[in-house]
Amino acid sequence: MRTSTTLPALVLAVGATLAAGPAQAAPGPACGDTLTQDTVLTRNLTCPSGDGLWLEPGVTLDLGGKVLAGHDGGSGVVAPSTGDVAIVNGVIAGWGTGVTGWDPGQDETGAWPELSGTVLLDGVVIRGARIAVWASGRLYRSEHKHVDIVRSTLRNNVFGLMAFGGSARFDRSTVRDSRYGVFGRQATIALDRSVVRGNTVGYWSTGETTLTLTSTALLFNTRGLSPADGDVITIDSSDVRGHDLALDLAGRGASVELTATTLTRNEVAVHASDSLRVEGSTFHENDVAVTVTDGGSGGVADPVEVVGSTFSDGGDGLVAEVPGVRVGGSTATGNARHGIHAPGAIDLGGNTASGNGTEPQCVGVSCTPGG
Repeated sequence: MRTSTTLPALVLAVGATLAAGPAQAAPGPACGDTLTQDTVLTRNLTCPSGDGLWLEPGVTLDLGGKVLAGHDGGSGVVAPSTGDVAIVNGVIAGWGTGVTGWDPGQDETGAWPELSGTVLLDGVVIRGARIAVWASGRLYRSEHKHVDIVRSTLRNNVFGLMAFGGSARFDRSTVRDSRYGVFGRQATIALDRSVVRGNTVGYWSTGETTLTLTSTALLFNTRGLSPADGDVITIDSSDVRGHDLALDLAGRGASVELTATTLTRNEVAVHASDSLRVEGSTFHENDVAVTVTDGGSGGVADPVEVVGSTFSDGGDGLVAEVPGVRVGGSTATGNARHGIHAPGAIDLGGNTASGNGTEPQCVGVSCTPGG
């Protein structure tokens, strides 16, 4: 009789498998590793020294809902100088810099290697860092690493975003409870459907930065925006609320356009001296809505224009201490002190005022009762 060898062989194979025990999962990356392929963090990783993880171009680091924790002297994730990378789904905590891009600088011949690509943060929380995200660039060379911050939160940091010669875009993200929410120097920064809340200063600049806020909430910071010389700022369809001083523009040399935005319950909503255009915006229950003071020229050096806007139920509506402010199509009602007080203004017509505490209702422009 022929004897089959199939059954004994199968029994031996099963026995060997049972003896070996369950398969062991790969240990995952270690502190200081350079990742050359897409990687998922399967456990919390704490790094007491050095940097956390370095990424090669094209790599996605999925934090897997885990925490990458570190120390004040290192960087949590270091992006390459070229190429795109992504960091998603988890927490980066306690680092000197949470996420940064590596810039090799000039080589031995004096040449500058390429600096390009995008770092994507999606669903990431960065907390307890000196700088949560460093958007690196080379000043005066127009070379930088771009950062996209999507559905992410930067909180309890010294700086939320530091864009030094770089560019960054926030999309449905939050920067909160930090000393400086967003910082720019020769940078390009955009916030779309995002929140800047509870910071000592929401936005601070040392100059030459383009900042755009669209459908964004600037809430309960001590100072909202504090720009510098050469900044170009556009705020559209946004909510500015609960500041000691929301837009700190006077004497700062920035050009600011404010459109279709609501500013509510600020001690001072806007303090400006020049280069400001306000259109179609609503000021409600501010102690001072807009005040224009002398920036050193004895008048308005660059145009300040307020058109189609409403000032209601606050302390002062529009108060200009210098001549040359252009005012038109605006309404002031129910303010405890001045409605529109702008001696020497350029009257564009169509202004209305009523129910303000100080007579006349308007100074410097003609107003009809209404509102």
